[in-house]
Amino acid sequence: MVQPKISLNKLGEYMDASPARRRRIIEDQINPKDFVAARYTDAREKITDYISGNIEEKQLIDAADSLRNQSYESSFIAQDKNLSADAIDDFLEVSDQLPSGYKLEKVPANNKSTLELSGVSVSIRPDIYLKDDNDKVVGGIKLHFPKSNPLSTVSGEFVATALKAFLQNDSPNVVDPKLCVVVDVPSAAVFSAPKAGKKRMTDLEAACEEISDRWKAKTS
Repeated sequence: MVQPKISLNKLGEYMDASPARRRRIIEDQINPKDFVAARYTDAREKITDYISGNIEEKQLIDAADSLRNQSYESSFIAQDKNLSADAIDDFLEVSDQLPSGYKLEKVPANNKSTLELSGVSVSIRPDIYLKDDNDKVVGGIKLHFPKSNPLSTVSGEFVATALKAFLQNDSPNVVDPKLCVVVDVPSAAVFSAPKAGKKRMTDLEAACEEISDRWKAKTS
């Protein structure tokens, strides 16, 4: 049997979802829709360029304008580009809430970072690493884009908690919870990992046990 897997943002959504929505999330993870996964590629690329200091705010604004004003070969592509442009606008409304005073390093798009929880492979894929003066990772930023399934405070804090657990496992130094940040772009909401995260990690592990059981039941 293929190991159960889920994206971090979907795991966060799962933590605050109805039973029916939980079932749908698992089904979508078993049979992912490639076209959905491809959404917001331009927004993620440009926003992470901006956060990491590779481009200025005006260049980010110009990128959004360019995405809107070009001609595309299909309505699907045009819609995707416009969604990315809207996401850039939404991000700029909340960009001043991100941590400052650290080295902000863009994580390659092909990064395959995962966290194993109760037999489930959770795809973490942080977008940005925060590093101190000694070039040690002390935090990270994760972006969430879909308008249809925004992160609540509950789900956002669960995502930030799992992000912290991954960074802590991957780094020998202490990771600061308040520097483990999740940005729900369309709702202009920013969440940090709670300082006391032990219970949330226990809840995440229990949820992953449930995901593993349901995955096995559907694929066996």
